[in-house]
Amino acid sequence: MTDLNLASVLSQPMGTSIHDLGFVPDLLGEGYEQTTVELGDDPDGEAPGTPVVTTLVRYRPSGEDAGSDAAYAGRPAMLLVHGMTDFFFHTHVAEHFDALGYAVYGIDLRKCGRSHRPGQTWHHVTSQAIYDEDLSVALSLLGAGHPSVVPVGHSTGGLDVTMFVARLHAAARRGDAARGVLHGVIDAVVLNSPWLDLQFDGFTNFVIRQVFPKVAKVAPAWHVPGGINPTYGRTLHVEEFGEWDYDREYKPLLPRPKQVSWLVGVSREIAKLHTGRFSTGVPTLLLCSDTDSPGRSTKATDGVEVPEEIAFLTDTILKPSQMRDAAHLVDPDCVVVTVPGAMHDVFLSRPEVRETAFQAVDAFLG
Repeated sequence: MTDLNLASVLSQPMGTSIHDLGFVPDLLGEGYEQTTVELGDDPDGEAPGTPVVTTLVRYRPSGEDAGSDAAYAGRPAMLLVHGMTDFFFHTHVAEHFDALGYAVYGIDLRKCGRSHRPGQTWHHVTSQAIYDEDLSVALSLLGAGHPSVVPVGHSTGGLDVTMFVARLHAAARRGDAARGVLHGVIDAVVLNSPWLDLQFDGFTNFVIRQVFPKVAKVAPAWHVPGGINPTYGRTLHVEEFGEWDYDREYKPLLPRPKQVSWLVGVSREIAKLHTGRFSTGVPTLLLCSDTDSPGRSTKATDGVEVPEEIAFLTDTILKPSQMRDAAHLVDPDCVVVTVPGAMHDVFLSRPEVRETAFQAVDAFLG
């Protein structure tokens, strides 16, 4: 266990290297190792006495493909940042970019996946900007150990990466030396179906923006009705109708209850983006599907609920049209690539679709 936090990183950016930390075998198996960083007390006050942590997982194959420590340190780093109700399990993504010469790391943010601790509400923060600490620590560690870093953010993680990098960019332009050092190590940003706008109908969006902030002041832990469409998980997991074998404790099919204070925090972060005052300041690629769908299921003759075929070929969580419309808010020069037939997590789409996505990222990073 390593102790680091935002204050220590800003006092000495890239002072501690990722290679100085101790790693242990990870649940993903051979070639995967993890290290845990203790960040201190939870600013949201959950589980007093239990520090929040962030977990970094790296892919470093052993044997003849491992290479020397110096060669590994000489690789640019890639940091995969998950979405809401999610964690890092994307071995095929790690192995693809490892073959391209990247040192690939995944992060489980505080209270998510490997970083959840007893007494904590899964995935809960009252402000998405709280994750700036996790990401600053990760960026500092990777920047000290590798020549550059490419953050790859998915869904809510795409919003978090966008705003984190944009805040670093703004601070650097104001003359903040420490944040300027952190921004300077970022080579590019890749966004995988980022959450850049509220995807609901007009009335629901009004309630979220205008009513829920008042509710959150008096009842911050009130559970918001609804949540992730369970059909999405059923199109993914190998024990349902999908291809992927992952820990359903960390990424359940049914949504965990979300507190109103969490949703208000997301809404406020999106509203900040839509002021138009932010930009990543680095080459940025946005990947998304060509369209969305409700993600319905139908009953088969045996009575089993089966996802409709369209659910395997569309984004059933967010609206790609909103992502494309908001791309200029991420950065004026943001490159948008629409991947026909892609699911919400583009890299979990069917093989031929995700190959198209890989080709787009490979060409962009070139």
